[in-house]
Amino acid sequence: MKKVLTFVMAVMFAFSLAGVAIAKDAGSADAPAKKTTKKKVVRKKAVKFHAVLGTVSAIDTTANTITVKGKKGEVTLNTTDKTIVKKGKKKITLADVKAGDKVWVKYAKEDGKDVAKFISVHTAVKAKKAKKAKKAKKAKKK
Repeated sequence: MKKVLTFVMAVMFAFSLAGVAIAKDAGSADAPAKKTTKKKVVRKKAVKFHAVLGTVSAIDTTANTITVKGKKGEVTLNTTDKTIVKKGKKKITLADVKAGDKVWVKYAKEDGKDVAKFISVHTAVKAKKAKKAKKAKKAKKK
């Protein structure tokens, strides 16, 4: 009886090994082997933006530069074709900006130069309207 039991156990063990081998071959035939390659992630250096709020002291449309006098002194900025210039919601050109205009400029350093990315020209009309509104309120209170 021991011999029969040993024989049965040996046959079952052989079938289990064969079953595992067949399953492994069947799985690899259906799905192609995946290549494990790591992609190198190249991160760009973060651009640090600066801003200046002040009055335009000089503009040179031929050299594409604008000089803004702010609280910390004058800043001369280069402009490019990608520089966005707006007055309110309307897009304008650098030639439309005049010395004495109040501006807010967002710029970044590129190749050792300060390059303007966005120029917003502030209009004095809003300030005049605000003064008129204050005067009207004071007149109503009296």
